[in-house]
Amino acid sequence: MNGTMFLNPSSGAKLSDEELRTLESAARSEGLEVVRVAAGVDILETIRRRLSEGRRLFVAAGGDGTVNHVLQPLVQTEAHLGVIPVGTYNHFAKDVGIPLDWRAALDVALNGSSRQIDVARVNDRFFVNNVSIGLYPELVARREELGRDYPRWKARLYAIYATLRKYPHVTVVVETEHHREVIRSHVLLVSNNSYDLSRMGIETSRESLSSGRLAVYWAPHLPRLALLRYAARYLAGQMTAAADFRSIQTTHLQLQSSRKRIRIGVDGELFTMTMPLTIATVPSSLLVRVPRVSE
Repeated sequence: MNGTMFLNPSSGAKLSDEELRTLESAARSEGLEVVRVAAGVDILETIRRRLSEGRRLFVAAGGDGTVNHVLQPLVQTEAHLGVIPVGTYNHFAKDVGIPLDWRAALDVALNGSSRQIDVARVNDRFFVNNVSIGLYPELVARREELGRDYPRWKARLYAIYATLRKYPHVTVVVETEHHREVIRSHVLLVSNNSYDLSRMGIETSRESLSSGRLAVYWAPHLPRLALLRYAARYLAGQMTAAADFRSIQTTHLQLQSSRKRIRIGVDGELFTMTMPLTIATVPSSLLVRVPRVSE
């Protein structure tokens, strides 16, 4: 076996069932073991067993959440992470330059170059994109209430309505090596390396994945209507023009709150963690297969 691929058939709507079967067949023909992600499949334990057997390539075929689950035991090892972006958003794949066509991405996973990148850690969980607190985890929770079989667009509309009706905010104390501030916000995000604020929006990319820094972003506490206008600026890529938008950079921080536990988004996946949250960068700790550079 050349490695193991974890295929998540429910990570998004990019591929039909027939296309997923074609991907699965193509991966097997290239010598990859294929494990379909489903309830009862322990990705962490499966990878640990394969590592002990000497396997060094693990491919996440899905979205950012699938990538997050697969990378957990790979940090600070000699194993490589391959990515086939067949999920809904695939932000990580875009940031490292992996093609969105699954055939090209499979070739990169098998034959690409090695690139060492930073990851970050929140308490005991690693992440490659970001940790979010406030409205986003609430949106995900409301959407998942309806289940995977519910039409996606209806689930999103319901999630937006239910979230804005509740309109949750968080109050946290942010402490870094040089900064301490009490923040009350509906949206707080900590990213693994900083985003390109010159074109901030839904498709915003990161300037680097190897600077060894975290970036903390938050919006001011706003009334519902003002927040909707704020969101419109974000979607239009005009975030830097929004009043009072704040950001800082650091290598580690702690978030404290009066709450004992808090719901957060980690690379788009929902988790409930015990406070305080300790977040730190883990520089140059993950090997990723990326496209070869033509000379």
